[in-house]
Amino acid sequence: MKYVLFISFFSIFFVAQPVHAVQFSFSQSPQEYQVIAKPEATVVLPFTLTNISDPTVMKLQVYALSIQDSQGSYKLIPDYSDNPNSIHFDLNNSLHTLDEPFFMNTSEAIEYEIAVHIPKNIKEGDYYYAIVGQTEQNSGYVDTNTIFFQGGIGSIIYLTVNTKGVLSQSGNIAQFGVQSKHSITWRNKEYKLFDSFEYVPFVLSIANTGANVLQAEGSISIRPQFLRSDSRLIIIDSTYVLSETNKTLISSKSLDRNNTAMVRAPFLGVFTAQAVVRIDSTANTLLADILYIVFPFTYVVYGVGMFLIIATIMVYVRRIKGKESM
Repeated sequence: MKYVLFISFFSIFFVAQPVHAVQFSFSQSPQEYQVIAKPEATVVLPFTLTNISDPTVMKLQVYALSIQDSQGSYKLIPDYSDNPNSIHFDLNNSLHTLDEPFFMNTSEAIEYEIAVHIPKNIKEGDYYYAIVGQTEQNSGYVDTNTIFFQGGIGSIIYLTVNTKGVLSQSGNIAQFGVQSKHSITWRNKEYKLFDSFEYVPFVLSIANTGANVLQAEGSISIRPQFLRSDSRLIIIDSTYVLSETNKTLISSKSLDRNNTAMVRAPFLGVFTAQAVVRIDSTANTLLADILYIVFPFTYVVYGVGMFLIIATIMVYVRRIKGKESM
């Protein structure tokens, strides 16, 4: 009886209570702005933040994007600068301020405007920021290549300060090729090899050699050398490339950010692929070509193996029959 009471006591006071996790899901539009502004100007940008999950307490915060490497990776740093010569943000025509908590119900959408104030003596060039709606439960921010937070979501502002209001944009194709472990060299030229029905990973990256952010888009066309019935066209999504960085372009055929497209190869053929990249606000079109070969290596190996097995069996059977006839 003693033990029964002892166990009952601990069951009542120390048993794990059920925990109900709060679901967070938000959307914010637009996802990005590209802005050209002169010193002493004020630019007003409208946003819509929607809560499609449980009711929660939110706040709006500005982050600066600190570029970490030549691949365009960046770190997000909360922007609290009080320097009069720095860019300043506030909520336009609102009773609230940035970093001030507010409540959002389920399925509620709020429209707000961010006023971007450009100081007079600011240095001309590019400045990158993120306007983030995040929950009060969010413990901080993370290093990322996309503006998705634990408990929040944001939009990027690509801001160029220029007295003439004109962008300096230029770029080139830094890499266009297919990734394969096998290749052959003929007449000092390398040809990538792929097995039949294997996935061919294309990589197309752009180098921004200009002074300002640029927007790139384009396509990859794939054509067989001998048969014209298996041509393909892959559309590349429009993307921003930060100044003095490289970026791998992405299409709907991409599996991750390490490749531009993954295309299933046919049974056999020699194929050429051409990349066409267009840069906004310029008449510059970038072109690059590659060639690769698809051959049924696995089928040939299996075929040769089956032939050797059958030939061995036939020789063995003939020998047995020869011995029996003797």
